[in-house]
Amino acid sequence: MMHKGRRTVLSFISKPFLILFLVSCAFGLVYLRSNFLTLEYSVGDLEKKKAQYLKENKLLLAERTGLLSFARLEASRNDGEAFVMPDRLKVIYIDKQKGYLPHKASLKVKQ
Repeated sequence: MMHKGRRTVLSFISKPFLILFLVSCAFGLVYLRSNFLTLEYSVGDLEKKKAQYLKENKLLLAERTGLLSFARLEASRNDGEAFVMPDRLKVIYIDKQKGYLPHKASLKVKQ
């Protein structure tokens, strides 16, 4: 009879601890899942910012290239040689012919 009483005391103590442990594990899983979702949202926001900054970087590089090419033209102009826009009437057009024939170069004159 005494042995049976010890079992009831042990089960009386262990059952509430087991239930408390299971409930705390369930809340812990919910907490971890919510933190994981928060991290996913923040990673998504950072990826959007990264894409935006990459676009801005491309635009800035294109603008820089344009400015450098203009600066190169200005530098060549300062050397004493002025940059002259070509006259459209004196431009040589090269027409590509089919086959292995040499390319034909000619001046086209408007009439």
